[in-house]
Amino acid sequence: MAQKEDNKKKRSPKNRKKAMREGYLSFDIDEVKRLSESDSPNAEAYGYLYQAVTTQAGTAKGIDDAYPETAEETARMLELLNMAKKALVDKDDQYFKFCTVDLEMILDWSSTRHWNFQWQVILGVILTVAFLSWRVDQKQESVENRQENVAAVENWEETDTVLNWDTTPDDLYSPAGFVKYANLSAKNYKLLSLYEQKSSYARAMEAADEYAAKADTAQSRDVRKRLEEQQDKSLARAKECRKEFDRINKMDFKDIKKMALDEYGSWVKSAKAEKRAVRAWNIFFIILIPVYIFAERPYGYTITRTRAESSTLRGISKFTYALSAMMLGSAASISWIQTVRKYSDGHTERSYDAGTNAPVMIMKACLYIAAFALVCIVSCILMLYMTIQGLRRNYNWAPLLAKAKVAASSAASKAKKD
Repeated sequence: MAQKEDNKKKRSPKNRKKAMREGYLSFDIDEVKRLSESDSPNAEAYGYLYQAVTTQAGTAKGIDDAYPETAEETARMLELLNMAKKALVDKDDQYFKFCTVDLEMILDWSSTRHWNFQWQVILGVILTVAFLSWRVDQKQESVENRQENVAAVENWEETDTVLNWDTTPDDLYSPAGFVKYANLSAKNYKLLSLYEQKSSYARAMEAADEYAAKADTAQSRDVRKRLEEQQDKSLARAKECRKEFDRINKMDFKDIKKMALDEYGSWVKSAKAEKRAVRAWNIFFIILIPVYIFAERPYGYTITRTRAESSTLRGISKFTYALSAMMLGSAASISWIQTVRKYSDGHTERSYDAGTNAPVMIMKACLYIAAFALVCIVSCILMLYMTIQGLRRNYNWAPLLAKAKVAASSAASKAKKD
């Protein structure tokens, strides 16, 4: 027996809390069984003790884990432990006292709530909240910029906006065709709108010519037919662009202004919707953090029952941070490319060129972003999952739901009477 106890002590966790979470038992269940079957005066007491430590089904397979997994098992074990104490004859049996003290600690731990949240998950969600807060500010700037466009359009001075097909550029890189500030005047806006139609027309005609050339050299009738169909579609697209060009070009100042206000107004609505969505997610995760902490306060028997799942989730979290750290280390280890110039007098000059280091900069940025995103995404998913499971497992909502149903039924009955 002493040899078995020594072996167990060697592999027992030094931390008592960790020992309980891992289901470590300080005494030998087989020894308790042997004593219950012996001619000892305390055999009956050891019999009840053995029933208590074998209440958990896993012990039948030789597992040392005697920790209960439900409230019912906890209550049953406590009942058997009290029966064992009452059946004790030899009050000086030190081994029995050792076993009962250990089992009492197990039952006390199992029937008490414990904080079970993961700090690394909370940190990842806090980083997500910080990022979303920054994005809310960015979206607000976008809203303000688009509102400035609307204000600029509202202040347009009435002017002639008549343009023609031939003088409208179709090349984005043409100085006359690139209208950078379309919101500053009706003519600028109309010129950009017409350019978009003529540019689309040019691309459609170019595609039609390519399909026609390929159709002329096609050796298969089916291939030629498909190419001709694509040519017809491109020509139809070009026709639509020319028709839209003429429609826009016929618009007077008021029509152009209305068209610009509709377009820029839709931009403002879109920016506001994006801002609301980002803010909603930000508020959601801010609220989720305390709810997660509240939800992750299970009883000890719940920790025992979900031990394998908790170990997996902690492993995922640790692996995520390890992988993220590896990405950060890889990014930091990528050296910048330097240009070395050697002169005839023997001295050298070293310099860094932005163009040469552009690929390095991109790789570093991608690794930094990927590391940050990985921690944030995995942490949010884990927190959401653990919060839902924690609220479901760790709290009894049945009484609250029953009260809510009664209150709802009472309110409905009162409404019918009124």
